[in-house]
Amino acid sequence: MAIGLSVSLEGLQGHSHGWQRCWCSAWTACALLGVLQTPLQASETETRHAMAAMAAFAECKVLNAGYSRDRARTILNTWIENKGLEKQAEWLQSPQAIRVVALTSEAMNKSCNGFDQNSSQFIPAMEAIDQL
Repeated sequence: MAIGLSVSLEGLQGHSHGWQRCWCSAWTACALLGVLQTPLQASETETRHAMAAMAAFAECKVLNAGYSRDRARTILNTWIENKGLEKQAEWLQSPQAIRVVALTSEAMNKSCNGFDQNSSQFIPAMEAIDQL
């Protein structure tokens, strides 16, 4: 199930020691989807891929690492702010985005740094990503 996304920007709160590991895993997840571009260089599709990847990473951490929804929301909102994607972030509340995030987060491995190709959600997730 996708996280309830709130695009209000929040400051970083607590968990400062885990942020380095968190961002490393997040960038790995983004790299798997081929989305490590700056907003100025990225097309709308690439921007959506990047936002979906980061949202899926945050949701995967809720599902597999015991992160709270608030912590996942903070990870996502901080990334959105750092990338300057506040205007584009509204898309994350669309049915298409919610579906992609749900499928992708469930197709990720337990470490949230790659995909579990044996997951029943792997192929549907890849198809949903391709449709962005």
